[in-house]
Amino acid sequence: MKRCPVSLLLYTSLGALLVSGCSHSLLQLGRAPCSQLPPGMAAEFTYERVDEVPCKMKVLENKTQFTIRRIGLAAPSDQPGTNRWIELDYYDLASKEKTPVVMVLPMLGGGYALERHFANYFVSRGYAAVIVRRDPRTSSARVEDLNRLFKDMVIDHKRVIDWLETQEDIDSKRLGIFGVSMGGIKGALLLPLEDRIKAAAIGLAGGDLPYILTRTTEPGLTKRREQEMKERSMTLEQCEERLRGMLKYDPLNYAHYVDPKKVLLVLARYDDVVPIEKGLELKEKMGNPETIMIPAGHYSAVLSIPYIKSQSFDFLEKRFAEVSGKTDGKRGGGLTKVQAGRR
Repeated sequence: MKRCPVSLLLYTSLGALLVSGCSHSLLQLGRAPCSQLPPGMAAEFTYERVDEVPCKMKVLENKTQFTIRRIGLAAPSDQPGTNRWIELDYYDLASKEKTPVVMVLPMLGGGYALERHFANYFVSRGYAAVIVRRDPRTSSARVEDLNRLFKDMVIDHKRVIDWLETQEDIDSKRLGIFGVSMGGIKGALLLPLEDRIKAAAIGLAGGDLPYILTRTTEPGLTKRREQEMKERSMTLEQCEERLRGMLKYDPLNYAHYVDPKKVLLVLARYDDVVPIEKGLELKEKMGNPETIMIPAGHYSAVLSIPYIKSQSFDFLEKRFAEVSGKTDGKRGGGLTKVQAGRR
């Protein structure tokens, strides 16, 4: 038998140690139902739905179990003359049987390695997966652009769901979302505004964006914040106050309209990138959904990825079974790794 590298043993040991210190609290039963989203709020995210979404497609990779396709969807727009496309990587299972699907929402930056890791995991468990790629405008966005970007994000994901509903091998009634960090923040905003989403695993997220943006230790955001403060001769408090007067589409403003039964929340006790106090505030505003607390920081939570994957999948399975009317603990659909044959 080959000996494991020391780094792998250390990684495994640290991961097991973190998992042993995790706390897992279930949804509190008997709470008042979530509030209905006011029509005025919902109306802000209306867009023109079409019978056939303009689409372009190319194959990125063929595997035995699935094909990865790069999909381009024409984005809805209320600005005449624009020609923006939504890009997504669609992990299309080989079987023609209708399967659940998980939309993976990306972090703020990076090369999509973590998003691909989770997408591959969900596919290995019999779910189709879609990585909704970042809006390219995000990299150069100013504070003044954030409201527009968050609003467009919600509408873009609604358009992606429109497209998923047209795919013959997708069971769009069993649609889940998964997001970590910025992906989790996006998911926390999207969930109460899109009732076609039946389950959400949201990790390392929070609400109160003005506080998060002025307190985060994330290097890129910290650099941009310091530059902004210097250019405008502002203190940290003045910067936060300015953001409060500008940012409208904040997960906390919509959290009261989330059905907590749909949510698995994963938080890191020592998170200072998305400050843990704001993750806990989001949890409370959402109605205290099922929550896993990891004894780690934002980045060291990576050691708990195997645990996060399995817990997220189990939660999605449970929710999809409820949606399908199957509450006996058996699979709510999808294929096992062995069953997923080549189309």
